[in-house]
Amino acid sequence: MIKKILQFIKDNIITILIIILIVFVTRFELPYVIYTPGGAIDMSDRIEGDNLYSEKGSLSMTYVSMMRGAPLYLLLSYVVPNWDIVPTSKITYDEEDLNDTLKIDRIYLREANSNAEDVAYNAAGIDYSITKTSNVVTNVYKGAKTNLKHDDEIISIDGNNYTNINEFQSYVETKNIGDIISIEYNRGDQKNTDKVELINIDNKPKVGIGIATICEYETQYNIKIKNKSGEAGPSGGFITALAIYNHITEEDITKGKKIMGTGTIDKEGNVGEIGGVKYKILGAVKKGAKVFICPSANYEEALKTKEENNLDVQIIGVSTFEEAISKLKALD
Repeated sequence: MIKKILQFIKDNIITILIIILIVFVTRFELPYVIYTPGGAIDMSDRIEGDNLYSEKGSLSMTYVSMMRGAPLYLLLSYVVPNWDIVPTSKITYDEEDLNDTLKIDRIYLREANSNAEDVAYNAAGIDYSITKTSNVVTNVYKGAKTNLKHDDEIISIDGNNYTNINEFQSYVETKNIGDIISIEYNRGDQKNTDKVELINIDNKPKVGIGIATICEYETQYNIKIKNKSGEAGPSGGFITALAIYNHITEEDITKGKKIMGTGTIDKEGNVGEIGGVKYKILGAVKKGAKVFICPSANYEEALKTKEENNLDVQIIGVSTFEEAISKLKALD
């Protein structure tokens, strides 16, 4: 039997080596990813609810396309325009690999959707109630003395319930570095308690975790936001907020235009900086965008990309949700 195997290998050595080479150059992952021009998601297909207003144009969330760093694709990036190599260390969280980073970013997506609803309802003057608030662990920092992991849901700290990260931090800062606090949390369906020693971060007592506050709302519109399993990250929050707002107010802020963009959103309506705006605007124009709206912090980069690639698109930079509504309403 062994002789037959050895003879087979000898007779087909070239074919076997070619197969090994193909597998290596297409599947073996080096510590890099490749950013390429992305695409856009029409939020009309993602916002569901009762008695929503329609729109003549569209509001689309843009994204970056990313490929794993296999040798073949890394080599191609040197000849294909706008294929750029990025070390995975620049896009992953502390002591997390790429797969865990994507899991964490899915938590941030849930928080972004929660913030988007809150901002849109307030801007539109819609009455709403919060039916549930969840404080979910995102990442655990180096040196933290805790058993908590990302996706754990915090129930209480020393028996006290807190509704957001600011309340949580305010309580922790009444303690001393080295103090022990008790954190009750859910991991899946199991309730647990962790005795955590507070560590020194910037000369303040900290647990050493990130927390995303995710709320569920009840309104007359029964809004539901649909996302696919592969989608992650907070950078679509701003456009999601615009899309919800446009569906619950009578005036159509799209004015029949294809509007695409990107940006984070917090509960105060601040539009935050994102990464990869170059790839997002290139993908947006390819999808027919006439207006690209982005955070003010990304405006210069977006403008530079437009000029370098001779793009036919109007770029708007904003710092707040209120400013975005005002500028979109002022479009011709």
